[in-house]
Amino acid sequence: MFNEKTIEDIKALGISAAAYFKVAENEFVFDKRYRELCEVNTCGAYGRNYMCPPALGSFDDCVSEILKFDNALVISTIHQLEDSFDYEGMQAGGRVHGENVYKIWDYLKAKKEKDGLNYSEIKVLGAGGCSVCSKCGIIDNVPCRFPEKAVAPVEGHGIDVAHLTTAHGLNYINGENTVTYVALYLLK
Repeated sequence: MFNEKTIEDIKALGISAAAYFKVAENEFVFDKRYRELCEVNTCGAYGRNYMCPPALGSFDDCVSEILKFDNALVISTIHQLEDSFDYEGMQAGGRVHGENVYKIWDYLKAKKEKDGLNYSEIKVLGAGGCSVCSKCGIIDNVPCRFPEKAVAPVEGHGIDVAHLTTAHGLNYINGENTVTYVALYLLK
């Protein structure tokens, strides 16, 4: 399905690193503590975003959902900061990563059509909650306005991101004054 050329093409779209692997339970470390961070509303999106808990379903539901996929692609975007307190730089890096997430998603859709990439479903997990809409429909009790663009958080599914990256040859810590953002594409 994927080869070195595909990975190089993906990297050329502006990401720092990528790896492709078969989905298996031992490929992930699932930990309820990541979901507990959601429940204490660390980022402010709990109950305010369809792609975040509790709307995602239970921790066990999320684990089961991940494991129903056959293959995965993990990518990272490394962003340089002025210093370790460079909040604006972190925000800018997050925006660049968000753009990268959609570039790769578009690439995978185009590759499926052009090269017959063999998958029938794709689920995209990114860094943080979905930000397609400035105000999520969940707040007004209306359906998701753009389900075909919605991105759920990796951590919201209880996935240990540091393990996910390092287990597949990507660095999670990339030196002083950097921030690393991660996304996961699940294919079935």
